[in-house]
Amino acid sequence: MNLIAFALVAIFALISLALFLLFNLSPFAAAQNPLQKRRLVLTGTKLKITERIAIHFASLFRQTRCTPKKFFVMALLSAAGGFTAGMLLFGGAELAAVMAVCMLPAPYFYLTVKSSATAKEEIEGLENTMSIITNAYAGCDDIIKAVEAYVEEKNRYVPAHLRSTTPFDEFITEIRLVNPNVEHGLYRLSAKIKNRYFNEWVKTLILCHNDRRLKFALFPVIKAMNDAKSMQVESDGMMVRVWRDYLLTAGLMFSIIPMTRFANAEWFYLLTQTAVGKLLIILMLLAALGTAFYVMKATKPSNK
Repeated sequence: MNLIAFALVAIFALISLALFLLFNLSPFAAAQNPLQKRRLVLTGTKLKITERIAIHFASLFRQTRCTPKKFFVMALLSAAGGFTAGMLLFGGAELAAVMAVCMLPAPYFYLTVKSSATAKEEIEGLENTMSIITNAYAGCDDIIKAVEAYVEEKNRYVPAHLRSTTPFDEFITEIRLVNPNVEHGLYRLSAKIKNRYFNEWVKTLILCHNDRRLKFALFPVIKAMNDAKSMQVESDGMMVRVWRDYLLTAGLMFSIIPMTRFANAEWFYLLTQTAVGKLLIILMLLAALGTAFYVMKATKPSNK
C-alpha cells in the first residue's frame, strides 16, 4: 500500500468516526424491540418518521410564513448560487456540482434561524395556554372539553375572518372528524410545537388520560417553563456569537483555495484537477455541511 492509498484510508476512517460521533451512533448498541415499535405504530399512538417530517416542515412554514413553492424556489436559487461560486472557486463543473448539492439545505438553515424569533413570541403565549387548559382539565377531567373551552374562549371576541388556526384548533378538528384516538392526537400536537416543557406537559396529559389522579402533576411543568424563560434570554446572545464564529471559520477555510490560485498555480492545479485534491475539497464541503447541522443543533434554544 503506497502513501496516497494509506492517506485515503486514514481520511475515510476519520470521517466515519466523526459521523458516528456527530449522530451519536454506535454499532455495538443493542437494537430496540421491533415488536414494541410496531405495536405503537399500529395502535396509532406513535408517529411515523414521514409524519414527523411533514409536521416539522408544516410548523416551519407556519412560523416563517413561507410556502412550499417559495421554499422550492429558494432551494433552486441556493443550488444555482453554489454552482456559480464553485465554478469561480474551483474552475471545474464536478466540484461546482458538489458545492451546489451542499448549498441545497441553505434555505432550511435560514428558515430555522428565522423561525426562532417567531417561536419566542409563540412561547410567550404558550405558557398562558397551558395554564388555561390545565385549570379547565382539573375541573372537568376531560382533555377534549378542556381544549375546546380554551379554543372557544380564544375565538369568542375575534371575528371569523380574522381568526388564525392554531395547533389546538387542529387537535380538536382531528379528534372530532379524522381520528378519535386522543393519545395519537396528543402526539401530533406535541410534534407541532417544538418546546421541551410543552412536550413534557403533553406526555403528562397522556398519562392523565389513563389515570386522572395524575392531573396535579401538570402544574409543576408550567412553573418550570416559567423559570426557564429568564435563562433563555441570557443564552440568545451566545447563540448569535456561535453562528458568527462558525461562518467566519468556514469563510476563512474556503478562502484559502482562491488565494492558492494566485500564490502558487501548481498547488492550485493539484488541488482542483487531481483525484486526491478533489477528494479533499469534497471532504471540506461535507465537513462544512455536517458542522452546519451540528451548530444548528447546538444553538437550539434550551427549552426546545
